[in-house]
Amino acid sequence: MLGPSGSGKSTLTLCLDGLIPHLVEGDYSGQVVVAGLVVADSPVHVLAQQTGLVFQDPEAQFCTLTVEDEIAFGPENLGRSPEEIEAAIDRSLELVGLAGLRSRRLTQLSGGEKQRVALAAVLAMDPGVLVLDEPSANLDPQATSELFGLLGRLAAERRHTIVIIEHKLDDVIDWIDDVLVLDSEGGLLCCGGPEGTFYDRGPDLAASGVWLPQTAELVGALRRRGWDVPGRPLSVADTVAALSVTPGLPERLRLAGASVRCAAAGTAAPTSGEPLLRAENLSYTYEGGQGAAEVLSQVSVTVERGTFLAIAGANGAGKTTLAALFSGVLEPPRGTVFLDGRDETEMPLRAISERVGHVFQNPEHQFVSDTVFGELAFSLTAKVGRRGRDSLTPAQRQLAETWLERLGLLSLAEANPFSISQGQKRRLSVAAMLIRGQDCLFLDEPTLGQDERQVERLMAMMEQFRADGGTVVMITHDMRLVAEHADELLVLSRGRPIYAGPPGDFFSRPQLVEQARLVLPVLGLVAKGLLGDAGVQAGLLTVRAFVEVAGDPSVLEGGPRV
Repeated sequence: MLGPSGSGKSTLTLCLDGLIPHLVEGDYSGQVVVAGLVVADSPVHVLAQQTGLVFQDPEAQFCTLTVEDEIAFGPENLGRSPEEIEAAIDRSLELVGLAGLRSRRLTQLSGGEKQRVALAAVLAMDPGVLVLDEPSANLDPQATSELFGLLGRLAAERRHTIVIIEHKLDDVIDWIDDVLVLDSEGGLLCCGGPEGTFYDRGPDLAASGVWLPQTAELVGALRRRGWDVPGRPLSVADTVAALSVTPGLPERLRLAGASVRCAAAGTAAPTSGEPLLRAENLSYTYEGGQGAAEVLSQVSVTVERGTFLAIAGANGAGKTTLAALFSGVLEPPRGTVFLDGRDETEMPLRAISERVGHVFQNPEHQFVSDTVFGELAFSLTAKVGRRGRDSLTPAQRQLAETWLERLGLLSLAEANPFSISQGQKRRLSVAAMLIRGQDCLFLDEPTLGQDERQVERLMAMMEQFRADGGTVVMITHDMRLVAEHADELLVLSRGRPIYAGPPGDFFSRPQLVEQARLVLPVLGLVAKGLLGDAGVQAGLLTVRAFVEVAGDPSVLEGGPRV
C-alpha cells in the first residue's frame, strides 16, 4: 500500500482490524468486510482473530515485560488452552528466528529484535490477514533485510494475506503480488500488479510524490536518455539481466568502471576545511547504576564547517547519543566536545542552541505549542522574553507562513501538532529548526515516513541551507540518501568510529559494510551485478551517476562523459 504522506494509509489499516470505527473517533461511512465479517458490525476482539496489525513502533503495542509473556498475551485473551499457547509461542518464535530469546526482557532487545517480537505476537494468534505499517522504519539496513526475508518466506507459504505499507520497495518487490496506491485526498489512485503499476502508471505515481523502486527509476531514466533497455524489470537480478543485454550499455559502463573512481556519489560543494565541531576521546555512559553499558567509547571526530555529513551504523551504535552531545541536548564530559574550539561545557546552553539545532528522531519530543503555526512562532521568538505568535513581527509571521507553505503544512496551521500525520510531524520539526537560521543542524532520521516529494523538498532545503553557509549532519539508515547527498560519512559500530571519509570509498569495502551492519544502495547492487566491485568503485550508486556515466547511446566512442 503506497501513497503520499497524509494520504490515509495508516487510517485504512486501522479499518481492517476494527480500531476504526469502534475505538478511534471520526466520521465513518461505507463498508469494510474482512473474512466475511462486516467490520462496523463486528466486535474488535472477534476481528482481532482475523486481522493482526504490526505497528511502525513495536513498543507502542507491547503490553508485558518479557518476550514469552508478550507472545502469550494474545492467545491468552482469545481463551486458548495452555497447551495451545505453549505451541503458539514456540512456533511464532521459530518463525521469526528468536527461539533462543524466550525469557529475555523486552527492554534488553535491539530495535530489530523488538520488531520481530511484535510480529511473533501477532503470528501467535494465527490471523488470516497480517497488516504491517512501515515495519522497517526504525531498523538498521541489515535488520531490515532480515525482517523482509522473513516476510518473504511467510508470503511464499500463502498462509496469510499480507498487507504492508512500506517505502523501501526494492526490498519487498520480489514477493508482492499487487500494489494499491492512494492519492493525496485519500482516494484510490490505482490498484494492480507491480510491473503495470510502476511502469505504466509510473508518471502518475511520481506526480503524486509516491516512491518508485530504484530499479524502475533507473530503467526509466536510461530510456529517456535513449538507451533501449528491454522489459519491465523490478528486482535487482532482473534489472542486471536487462541492462546486460542492452546494446552498447555494458561496454560503456565497463569502460567507466575501469577509468573512473568517484570518491563520493554526492554533488555537494567542497567544504571550507575549518572545524566547526570537534570531539576528542569522547566516551559516554547513560546513568543507570552498576552495569550500565558505555554507549560511546573514545570517539574522536571533526565536523568541518559547510560539510554534509551522514552518520550511519546499526541500531544502538551510538549515533543519536553522539548527535545529542554535540548539540547540547546531553551534557558531554568536560574537555571532550568543542564548538569553534570552545569547550561546550563552558558555554551557556542558550549559546549552543542558537548555533546548533537538533531535530529529534521522534518529532513529538520537541513540540511545545498547541498549533502547527505556534511551533514556528516559538522558534522565531526563542531569543526574546515574550514568546508566541502575538510577539511576532509582520515579517516573522510572513516567514512562518512561507515555511509552512514550502512543506505543504499551511492548511494545517491551526491544527494541533500532535494530531497530524507522522510525516507531517517530521516536516514541522525540521522547519522549526531551519527557521532559526543556526550554523549547524543535526537531523535524526528526518525522512522517515516521508513520500518522495517531501523527501526531495527536505533535502533541497538542506542543500540550500548548506549553500548559505550551514553545516548539515544527518543520522540515517537510508543508504540511498547517503549516496545521493552526503560528501562525508561517519560509521559507528558499538560506540566506536570504524570509518570516516567519502561514502563511495566506504561502499567499495564490502567487509567494512558487513561489519557495520549496513548494505550497499540498491543501485550499487545493480552496478556490482553488472561490473563486479569495479561498478561500486566507479561510484555507480545513484540514478544520476548511472545516467551520467552511460551518456548518450548515439555517441559510443570517446569514453564515458563523467
